Amino acid sequence: MNLDARTAIEALRAGVPNRAAVRLMGTEESGIEQAFDALLASVWSAGGTRPGLGIAGGFGSGKSHFLGYLAEVARGQNFVVSRVVVSKETPLADAARVFEAAIRGASLPAGHESPIAAALAILRESPDKADALEQDAREPGAGFAPVFAAIVHLARRASTQAETLRRCERFLSGTPLTAASLRLALSAIGAGRLFDLKMPPAAALAEQRIRFVSCLFRAAGFAGWCILLDEVELIGRYTPLQRAMAYTRLSDWLGLDGASGFPGIAVAYAITDDFVSAVIDHRQDDVKLPERLALKGRPQEANAARAAIHHIGDVVRNHRLRNPGAEELARACLRLREIYEVAYDWPTPALTAGERMATRTMRQYIKSWVTQWDLQRLTGHGVLIVEETMSANYEEDAGLTELPPAADDDLG
Repeated sequence: MNLDARTAIEALRAGVPNRAAVRLMGTEESGIEQAFDALLASVWSAGGTRPGLGIAGGFGSGKSHFLGYLAEVARGQNFVVSRVVVSKETPLADAARVFEAAIRGASLPAGHESPIAAALAILRESPDKADALEQDAREPGAGFAPVFAAIVHLARRASTQAETLRRCERFLSGTPLTAASLRLALSAIGAGRLFDLKMPPAAALAEQRIRFVSCLFRAAGFAGWCILLDEVELIGRYTPLQRAMAYTRLSDWLGLDGASGFPGIAVAYAITDDFVSAVIDHRQDDVKLPERLALKGRPQEANAARAAIHHIGDVVRNHRLRNPGAEELARACLRLREIYEVAYDWPTPALTAGERMATRTMRQYIKSWVTQWDLQRLTGHGVLIVEETMSANYEEDAGLTELPPAADDDLG
């Protein structure tokens, strides 16, 4: 039995492609892949990062599979990669929550350790890199609170205790850190009075964490940080103000005109292809939500929200995953048959790709093929496949953006 092939088939049978399935099945969306390559190449460009990109498709059309493929492309180019699914626990309107989820889901191009811990370990072994990062963080125009330079200062010292390093890693990942414990650690290496540990407001600290971690990855030798946002259509269920803020934050992550953006970070997202008609057009989000932010005295956020709404519209028009053609279906069926045969060491019979219908998704084709082979392998008999179409739910739910109270701590 080939473990990779078996793992891929199990994931495809469940309709949730994993890394093995993505790697073995590949993709035929070459146009979007080329745009993604250009995005990766621009993350540290002096002329400014290209705006992030999006893909649109119906339920089961392969959006998650394609994001998985982009993740493999980014890892192959030495990027730290994070997959983030928008959910109740990770509301897109809250940049800090998205960041924390991105850190939890981050993976290195090779290896399984925590990317932040790995980056700090690299800096401990590379004094020149650590010194350069500390100096960059201390530059007045860099916009970082002194705590970030203090953490690098601690990380580069061989005498710094392992528990202190773990606290620093957790702080960079979004967990609070008390000023007293950090001052004590700095005092132990003779730097107790070197840094002002007064923290900025929570929103500013969250933004600085994102930018600093990106710089940390670069200092450690990685090409950048790739963040892939899935199920962005969930924002259609937010209440109006939270939806407006979700558009604003999406604009920030993508680095659209008028938004802050994050150097060193490449962002791509997936969204349903009926989102524009069912949410933006139906609720007049492009008019009402920016206007609502402007009336609250937040013109910059209003412009950012408008830019994200227009970006989503462009994605639905121009970056929609294509329905598979006859030749694509035949190639996919043949490739899946080869994977299935390796997975089960069973002479897998050929199948016709199936009737091509405009409403039938690639997920339905794949699950149909796998199910037919499963039953033939286990029972020796064929099977009649019955399919049911699922629709996206865009009913507003205020509970999707309710957050627990923040912890009361000196260093956010």
